[in-house]
Amino acid sequence: MENESEKARIHNQKHEEETGAFSGYLRIFHYGSSKDYTLQAIATACALGSGIGMALVNLVFGQFITLTTDYSSGDSDASEFRSDAGRLKVQAQAGAFAESILSSSRTVQAFGLRNHLLRDFDKFLQASRKLGNKKSPVFGCLFATEYTIIFAGFGLCFWQGITMISTGEVEQAGDVFIVLMSVIVAATSLTSIMPYLIDFVRAASAASELFQLMDRKSRIDPLDESGEKLSDVMGYLDFGKVSFAYPTRPDAKVLNNFSLHIPAGKTTALVGASGSGKSTIVGLIERWYDPLSGTIKLDGQPVEVFNLKWLRQQIRLVQQEPVLFAGSVADNIANGLVGTLWENESPIEKLARIQDAAKIAFAHDFITQLPNGYDTVIGERGGLLSGGQKQRVAIARSIVSQPRILLLDEATSALDPHAEEVVQRALNNVSKGRTTITIAHKLATIRDADNIVVMENGRILEQGTHDALLESDGAYSRLVRAQDLSVVTLGPEDIPSSPDEANKEDNVTLTNELTRYSTMTRSALEKQLSRDDFDNWKRLGLLQTVWRLTKSTPELNWTFAILILACLTGGEAAASYPGQAILMSKFIDVFTFTGAAMRTKGNFFALMFFVLGLGSFVVYFVIGWTSNVVAQTMNHKYRKQVVDDMMKQDLQFFDRTENTTGALASRADSYPQAVFELMGFNVALILVATAGVLSCSILSIVYAWKLGLVIVLAGLPPMLLSGYARIRMEAAMDHKISKLFSKSASIASEAVNAIRTVSSLAIETSVLERYTQELDRAIATSTKPVLFIMLPFAFTQAVEYSFLALGFWYGCRLVSFGDLSEVNFYISFLSVFFAGQQASILFGFSSSMTKATNAANYIFWLEELQPTIRETEENHDIGPGDFKSMHLENLTMISMLERFYDPVAGHIKVDALTLVRMNPWLYRGQVALIQQEPTLYPGTIRENVSMGTPTDCASTVPDSDIEAACRAANAWEFIASLPEGLTTLCGTNGTQLSGGQRQRIAIPRALLRNPRLLLLDEATSALDTQSERIVQAALNGAASQGDRITIAVAHRLSTIRHADMICVFDGGKIAESGTHEELLGKGRLYPKMCEAQNLGT
Repeated sequence: MENESEKARIHNQKHEEETGAFSGYLRIFHYGSSKDYTLQAIATACALGSGIGMALVNLVFGQFITLTTDYSSGDSDASEFRSDAGRLKVQAQAGAFAESILSSSRTVQAFGLRNHLLRDFDKFLQASRKLGNKKSPVFGCLFATEYTIIFAGFGLCFWQGITMISTGEVEQAGDVFIVLMSVIVAATSLTSIMPYLIDFVRAASAASELFQLMDRKSRIDPLDESGEKLSDVMGYLDFGKVSFAYPTRPDAKVLNNFSLHIPAGKTTALVGASGSGKSTIVGLIERWYDPLSGTIKLDGQPVEVFNLKWLRQQIRLVQQEPVLFAGSVADNIANGLVGTLWENESPIEKLARIQDAAKIAFAHDFITQLPNGYDTVIGERGGLLSGGQKQRVAIARSIVSQPRILLLDEATSALDPHAEEVVQRALNNVSKGRTTITIAHKLATIRDADNIVVMENGRILEQGTHDALLESDGAYSRLVRAQDLSVVTLGPEDIPSSPDEANKEDNVTLTNELTRYSTMTRSALEKQLSRDDFDNWKRLGLLQTVWRLTKSTPELNWTFAILILACLTGGEAAASYPGQAILMSKFIDVFTFTGAAMRTKGNFFALMFFVLGLGSFVVYFVIGWTSNVVAQTMNHKYRKQVVDDMMKQDLQFFDRTENTTGALASRADSYPQAVFELMGFNVALILVATAGVLSCSILSIVYAWKLGLVIVLAGLPPMLLSGYARIRMEAAMDHKISKLFSKSASIASEAVNAIRTVSSLAIETSVLERYTQELDRAIATSTKPVLFIMLPFAFTQAVEYSFLALGFWYGCRLVSFGDLSEVNFYISFLSVFFAGQQASILFGFSSSMTKATNAANYIFWLEELQPTIRETEENHDIGPGDFKSMHLENLTMISMLERFYDPVAGHIKVDALTLVRMNPWLYRGQVALIQQEPTLYPGTIRENVSMGTPTDCASTVPDSDIEAACRAANAWEFIASLPEGLTTLCGTNGTQLSGGQRQRIAIPRALLRNPRLLLLDEATSALDTQSERIVQAALNGAASQGDRITIAVAHRLSTIRHADMICVFDGGKIAESGTHEELLGKGRLYPKMCEAQNLGT
């Protein structure tokens, strides 16, 4: 997937998809069918050696079986494959949607979106179920036709054998008997493969997307080794009449005849409104896209001529929303060294280089305060660090390799004013002699740029230095005035002169999320370790699991009826095996007759095989049809239930190291799939095989009790015990292996979700190597246990032929002594033969049994797992007048106010009621949160904005209310400018919109909620100055409505200058508080922060 350019990933070519899908189906299905053909060919070859005519008859029937199987599975009809592929595509969309839900647990809980998102998720599942149920008659035909033709083939073969003997074409009955037994072996091979044909069909459909991706040639391939590599890069860039539009909106040009010269070794700043094309320039320089027209040159040469990986290694990017990877702090910073001269340095030298970069980025001090320093694991996407800390680590990662070109896309937007001042000075220092392109809304960060480019609608309004642009009194001057703060000018002694001095002063302010996590929630996690750890949960066995899967869905009574019907039909189908034994024995006895009597009796028993085939058609058609209905129902139910049970958990569940988004998404997909496979066709066939073993064993004892008891008691118990041992061993191993493979799944998920960061760092090869290493480790770890598990399987195969040999010897002995007739011997012996075959088939499902048992146990554990902060723990209602005041002791964190966590010490009060005693669902219903990195979900803008209302009303929000909220957030203008307006798709995680646009959609979502408590966590950090001013006015107006309480966390002090109270934190405590004017008068910490952001117009 990493070989796909950004454009190729989003651009859909329908015709190529359909062609690639169908060819992929053919490829995988023909591979899967090869086992069928091979076994059939071996047995047919044996038959051909003894009787040409009869073998050819059965060869024709075998080919007819194959063609019927192909037709039933859709091989002869592309529309059937497209139907199954459509189901799998819908299921894949459901998986992607589930992953977006699981990666945004804070937003889900803050807005109470569990029921709303579950309904949207269920729409995908309902569509998948509907498409899957359409295959029910196909699977019915697949089962019924296969078994019917096998029995009909037996009848035809017997009839042909009798005819050939009576006409003299075959002299000895023994030749016919050899052919008959060869046909039986071939038929048994076909029937044993039958259960797996369903898997082959599904695999064929699933493989279409994979083959299409593998066969697609990426236009922008980072693994392509071709292209030039300059020995010395000067670093100047030229945009020449560049025009560009995103593939998803080809009619809306983001850049139009854009021309700009970016000199080497200088700092060029890009400013302008959100959507003006600033970030697009970064994407074009990184070659995520190619322009529609015009050229982009590096050192005078078009960027297309350079080796892509080499080009990206000369460039380093710090994004507006930094992405870190699961691992240690040192590992994340070291990602910036991949592909450089310093990648293979000694660990000591590399660590020194990493620490130097961290010091420059003002990150060294807070890193050393972490529990394990640079070796501290920071969680998925760096989730255990605050936004500012993540951004500083990202800055260190970008400068550690000393790149020639530095791209800063709002690189300091998440930093507080004090840290921003020092980090900006550090960035100014590392930018010297290096081409730097800065995108900024905080104009204080680019005032020293060599050239400031003001953009609007993909064009340049004006450009020049800070002073020159102020003198011209144009668009830039207006932006500057909007951000000015009225402060007294501080003396030089009040401003930190170096990063070291600033580090010393700011040391206590670096209260990080990881330390909070360690001290505040670790004790709670330790108390719940036994409850929250699946390894400590008492697992259910196979029979208990199947019973509970059935009992746990009382609302699906019709499903149970279908399942019971499948079980009953399976028991009836089992009668075909003892019936075969009796008919074959009678047929062998026919050879003792001669002339017309032989033909009459032979024709009668051949006809009985046709009758048995017709009965099997009805039985197995019901099995195929009903089993698929049961499977689709179970699949729908448990996919929905798993995601719902995950969403109901509190954040402590998601903080656990084993519960990364990738791991949870993988379980949400694979575990219901395992239940789906067991409770559908497999459980029906297991019942058929079990009934077959019992009925054939009983028949063997009834017709020849001495022979039957010897064979059954000598052979079946060892086979059953070995099979049971294999199941137990696989069950013990399966959970361990799934844990090992979940690590590789997390790496893949993390890389795909952060594809832009992966590509900008040019670490595709490194990610692939890590992924391969995890796979190799998992495979190596599981190889030895697999060898041990195969011992019981090998033993069952050996026992089967051993007790058949024993039975044949003992039966012949009984016949020779006159204790047993030949007919009864054949009935008893063939019954045991079929019993052994059914036992082998039964334990062939051991892998499915163990996977489904472990998966179902996880589903049961998750169902019983209750969050620490429950939605219904208390029922203190919260009325309109309850949000009059809030009293917080010791802790004032957004997470505490949203009740993501409860404090270990101190308390939070709403009026006189302690927050921990309130019903979380009712409380959050009157709270709205706007985060620094807002989350949007797949769907339209209308759907995302309407999520701010109570869940039950989200689908009925009038467009007029949505429009009013969007206008208040200054989002309506850009929404209305889109071709689809409110129906514009946001894409997964809002990827079809810029960061500023995403935040402007998150704001009306919160305002539409009409909250009593409004929490603003850097709510305007991604907005340009003009938009910020308008949105801030709207937020101020919203904050002043009634008794609404607004708590704002802000680094842009201009956004909180009019607050009723400003609290300055230092070391986790309030150092000073007051209004803007009062704090300026005190002349302590707050004035220094204001001075750092004053532009001095």
